[in-house]
Amino acid sequence: MTYRLLKVIHLIGLALFLGSIFGHVVSSVLGGPAGGSDAFLTARVHIWLATKALTLPGLALSVLAGIGMAIAGKLSPLRERWLAVHALLAIAIVVLSWLVVVPAVIGTLAAAEAAAHGTLGADAVAAAKRPEDVFGGLNVLLALAAIALGVFKPKLGSGG
Repeated sequence: MTYRLLKVIHLIGLALFLGSIFGHVVSSVLGGPAGGSDAFLTARVHIWLATKALTLPGLALSVLAGIGMAIAGKLSPLRERWLAVHALLAIAIVVLSWLVVVPAVIGTLAAAEAAAHGTLGADAVAAAKRPEDVFGGLNVLLALAAIALGVFKPKLGSGG
């Protein structure tokens, strides 16, 4: 594949990843406060489905195409410091997504289901949702930093 095609795929993956996250925020707001309401449960179901269908595939597409771009463009993170930082940000996003955010999305859905059945209170549901809110927001900030590095390619230290 050519570098340009990989760049398009990289950007499509990024659009899926970030676009779906902003959709999660809208669904979360429309679902109302954490608890056992039908709207909250429906929002949580939609967020989990979007995570599986859009967010995670978008992340994978973006990361894999980014690796392909580095290979096709003969770019080395050892020579290009901005690329090293960009790659470290991508790794951090993947790790946070799989180790914290995805389990929190699943846990919040389970908590919302339990609350809908009356076996869990709103405070417990809110506590289950907190890591998703915090680390999901952190992932967005990391992605924006990675985007800035990819667009501006600043010289960083002696290797850039």
